[in-house]
Amino acid sequence: MKHLDVAGGKGDVAFRVLERMNSVSNKALQERLADTEEVTKIFVCDINPNMLNVGKKRAIERVFSGFGEDRSLHWVEGDAEALSFADGSMDGYTIAFRIRNVTHIEKALSEAYRVLKRGGRFLCLELSHVELPVFKQIYDYYSFSIIPAMGELVAGDRASYQYLVESIRRFPNQPFLATLLVISGDIFSAEQDVQTDDAGWSHKRKDLLWNIAEHSGSASKKSEINNDADFMFQRSEFGQEPLVGTVQMYGRHVFLCHKCPDLWPSHIETTECSQLPGLLSVALKARKEDLKRRTCLTIYQGEDDMDSMDGDVMIFPDMIKYKGLTQGDVDNFVDEVLVKESGWSFGEVETLSGSYVFVCAHGSRDRRCGLCGPVLVRKFREEIKSGDLHDQVSVHPCSHIGGHKFAGNVIIFSKKDDKVTGDWYGYVSPDDVPTILEQHIGKGRIVDRLWRGSMGLSKEEQKKAQLLRLQGSNTVGDKV
Repeated sequence: MKHLDVAGGKGDVAFRVLERMNSVSNKALQERLADTEEVTKIFVCDINPNMLNVGKKRAIERVFSGFGEDRSLHWVEGDAEALSFADGSMDGYTIAFRIRNVTHIEKALSEAYRVLKRGGRFLCLELSHVELPVFKQIYDYYSFSIIPAMGELVAGDRASYQYLVESIRRFPNQPFLATLLVISGDIFSAEQDVQTDDAGWSHKRKDLLWNIAEHSGSASKKSEINNDADFMFQRSEFGQEPLVGTVQMYGRHVFLCHKCPDLWPSHIETTECSQLPGLLSVALKARKEDLKRRTCLTIYQGEDDMDSMDGDVMIFPDMIKYKGLTQGDVDNFVDEVLVKESGWSFGEVETLSGSYVFVCAHGSRDRRCGLCGPVLVRKFREEIKSGDLHDQVSVHPCSHIGGHKFAGNVIIFSKKDDKVTGDWYGYVSPDDVPTILEQHIGKGRIVDRLWRGSMGLSKEEQKKAQLLRLQGSNTVGDKV
């Protein structure tokens, strides 16, 4: 029997698997393996060699030193997205509390399927989301108030513990992960069965059984997972309505960095969002008549590299980021920056460059965006990584921007020839992402078949601008 434990360098899971295989309760299994003369091998694969060294040391301390490279435990440095093992070589695959740290979950899942034998088992253990409202409030308070404070008190490192709890929230919830297994890459096709039982989710292709042990929702929740495809890119109304001229006239877009989509209420201006976003929304409405430009407010999630932190504010077309806005700063910030447009005397300012892509992923507002948005964000980041565009393009999930029926909705702010544009796209699918990056960002050309409109133009001006482009060019679109 061959088993692979991925991202388990310290050996915790591998030790337990080995103990189980050597236990009395598995005597029959051992006898069967002995009859086949199959050698038991447990491979511990981790991208971090330091973690592997810790695991090896612990193996010796646990009197596993007799299971060296020629016996049961094998320590391998490797990437979950590009495993070095042969196709169909493993009977089992485990990954515990690490799949949320994989850059491209779809690739890791595809690799897991590739290395497993027919009938092999995939076991994923992961922290996820609390659905019951009362427990969710308690869990959120503990996660975002107690854990970071304890990290600062005990380890002197609040930021790392804040990142820990936010990474858990950024990880797909149970229904979305189950959907991801169904639609991800070449693992499953739409025609393949998805079977369920009372203990959790099981996904089957050929003879391969996938168990998502952490999901134990109600029958209605399981039905919801099965119907997710009806709200994604395969939905019946996708691409059916005209897009151009569907953006309201406005002159400035303010993006506030605040936590992650799973923690956003359906409306940021409600009392449910009484923190920073709600206060900023209320302050903007109170000073609406004093603003020189009609202003949109949207929440966004910072990237994993922590370049953006909660309270950071990006403003377009100004191409400016103010850092560290707090609840006590809101009135002064609105007055100085958005009303008087004189700059903020209290905050650190940064001039932005390159292109900024915002993808609506506001699931609490509309299920279509909640399902389509994360898939598009992953696809954009994958293409950006493969094209080495990190210094040119940044991608963020964002809250409601209007027109949920057009999900996936994307806004791109770019500076070309000293002019900043804010172009809106709708009905964007993962297949469209390379075209948008190549044409809009790479060549400065509008992708007209997906274009909804632009910041600074009225609805009629948007329609006229597209008509002029189409009359004057047979290509994807004219220059931004």
